Amino acid sequence: MEIIESKKIFMKLIDKANETLKSNNIPRYKFHLTANSGWSNDPNGLIYFKNHYHVFFQNNPFAQNTSQIFWGHFVSTDLIKWKQVKFALAPNQEYDADGCFSGSAIVIKNKLILVYTGHKKIADSYLETVCLAESEDGIQFKKITNNPIILPNFENNTKRFRDPKIFSQSGFYYILIGGESRKKKGQLLLYRSKSIYQGWEYIGKVENKSSDFGNMIECPDYFDIADRTVIIGSPKGIKTSEKHGFDACYYIEKFNFNNGQLPLGKKLDYGRDFYAPQTLYNPLNNERLLIGWFGLPGEQEKESEYHFNSIGALTIPRKISERDGILITEPASEYLKLRRGHNKKVEKNKQYSVQSEFTFSNITNSFSLRIFSKKAEYFLKFENNVLIVRITDMIEERVDKVVGLKQINFLDLFIDNGLTELFINKGEKVVSNKCEFMSKTIKIDTDWSDKVIGLNYSLKSIYE
Repeated sequence: MEIIESKKIFMKLIDKANETLKSNNIPRYKFHLTANSGWSNDPNGLIYFKNHYHVFFQNNPFAQNTSQIFWGHFVSTDLIKWKQVKFALAPNQEYDADGCFSGSAIVIKNKLILVYTGHKKIADSYLETVCLAESEDGIQFKKITNNPIILPNFENNTKRFRDPKIFSQSGFYYILIGGESRKKKGQLLLYRSKSIYQGWEYIGKVENKSSDFGNMIECPDYFDIADRTVIIGSPKGIKTSEKHGFDACYYIEKFNFNNGQLPLGKKLDYGRDFYAPQTLYNPLNNERLLIGWFGLPGEQEKESEYHFNSIGALTIPRKISERDGILITEPASEYLKLRRGHNKKVEKNKQYSVQSEFTFSNITNSFSLRIFSKKAEYFLKFENNVLIVRITDMIEERVDKVVGLKQINFLDLFIDNGLTELFINKGEKVVSNKCEFMSKTIKIDTDWSDKVIGLNYSLKSIYE
């Protein structure tokens, strides 16, 4: 009887989560995806299905913590206007009772398949497995009866076994899973099957050369671009003083999953608040887009004491291209359509909306920019081929440096309330940071050549 009652409670959980969507909360941000309530982090299952773009994400709608993780869900027909719809997954089964953690998506025979991490607590530890849910309409999802489809092998991996990336190739389905070796080195494990539902076999793994590069690699992505194979991963436990040992990297290699080694990853973003990025193939424009979590473990938790209605956001979609072995990520072209009316020339001490875009061109080798409110300051300085980004707000002061810049020709800065995304030289480098201005308007102070052209654009909301 107790088991039956427990199952009844579980079955009501997703309905309870959907009830939170009825609260007409004003979005904290204007042009970044953010949950209606609670905590949110990793983007999941980015895909185009039945004339809609789908972005799933980690969300606890009930609290500003990770105690109950669901898959939230946004949809769009044009990458401009978005709507949060019913939750796709709830932690309502024995194998995922403590969280439906990150994963990916694939379309098979006109069905949208979600492959995700089932997380459950066991005595003094936890167990993570690979699970599957499917949908015919892209909204209502049903978990298959034979979950989990893949269990961890503790001979070649620790309990850290999560974030499956699904893809197909040469008549097989493949799943790439983030893991940690028995020697505490970050690794990626590859599985293969002829059927999406069963028969998964372990193929091999590729790992970090050293634990200094991270003791685990989370949230892998795998795709081809310009005839190059790319893996994106988010290593944790890196031996560095930056970002608490977390980062988001990419690797362009001929990958050897027969116990091969990964090179040192290249950074995707030089800011503090960027992690767990995933990509989306856009068939309408034949391009690949990237969306990341606009946050970082250990940092986002600091926001909870300020009683925001929701904590966490996703970056704006970024178009990916490849140049000489380097990934270039620039704002998706659709975001140009968010510009409202004509631009305004940037002038000192004039007030601007805290939710807008700034562009700067004709930049010389000496350039500084200060954007401030009574509560916070965002400061840029370019000198001697180094760009310094210093942020001071109610949470803390932090400094990021971007080195190796021969010159800066163009800056594109998006500010959305407490979010800042800086694109350097059309996406050669990106710097994503939170800066809690806590004001509807901001002012600008500058120190630059008269040749610099600074423009401001007011942006429309992405929310329907």
